[in-house]
Amino acid sequence: MTKFFDVNFWINGSFYSKEEREDSIAKIKKIIEDNDISNLIVTNKLAFDYDWNIGNGKLLNSNLCREINSLYYSYILTPDAYFTYDFEKYVKKAFTDGVRLFRFFPKHHLFYINDYYMKKIFRLLSENKFPVMIDLKELDITGNKYFEINILERILDENKEMPVILETSLKQCMFDRYYFPLLEKFKNLYLEVSGMLLIDQIEGYVEKFGSKRLIFGTDYPYLAAELSANRILLSEMNKSDKENIAFNNIDNILRGIEIG
Repeated sequence: MTKFFDVNFWINGSFYSKEEREDSIAKIKKIIEDNDISNLIVTNKLAFDYDWNIGNGKLLNSNLCREINSLYYSYILTPDAYFTYDFEKYVKKAFTDGVRLFRFFPKHHLFYINDYYMKKIFRLLSENKFPVMIDLKELDITGNKYFEINILERILDENKEMPVILETSLKQCMFDRYYFPLLEKFKNLYLEVSGMLLIDQIEGYVEKFGSKRLIFGTDYPYLAAELSANRILLSEMNKSDKENIAFNNIDNILRGIEIG
């Protein structure tokens, strides 16, 4: 049986009441059980829509990782994180608290990916081999499909020990010519697969770059979890490639984190 490690699972978590928290836990348990998701990384929509720090705090205070086995947290960050906290201590505490991924949305949160403080954040995360996730469309700073690929290339080059997972929607996959050269050049760049919905699209990436460059995610609740799971299960890829995408690749990345 193929087991899945979902790196892109969202909750709308403010948890103002005990009932709301219990309902959320029950829903998550049912989804992961129905889709053989053995591990998952959860991001709080509140941190995206409202305030990164408050949303991350609500996620931590939910104690979901104590209620659901093999559940980890993803924190959304902005450059403010570097000077709001002693960032080195912040990362260590986040890891202890169950955080295994940091996500960035520069367009939505109005900052440049090569901001002075972002460079410092990336440098420290690279030293710790801590993975980050960036949405490709968040690099479209003009709204005219002008992606800051040259900036992403510089980040990858300057932080080769930092795994970078690029999230792409079906629409953004049409602009794969922008990031194909980066996949060829940088071994620390990965693609999250939930937006790859075209026939043989995942298989094409595997043929070109190998199965170790793809990371499983569902983008739940914006996409049905079973859509991403069945996309892998029903593929004609061999068992090894399926297992790499579904679980092994992100598991290996997380095992490589080095927190002193």
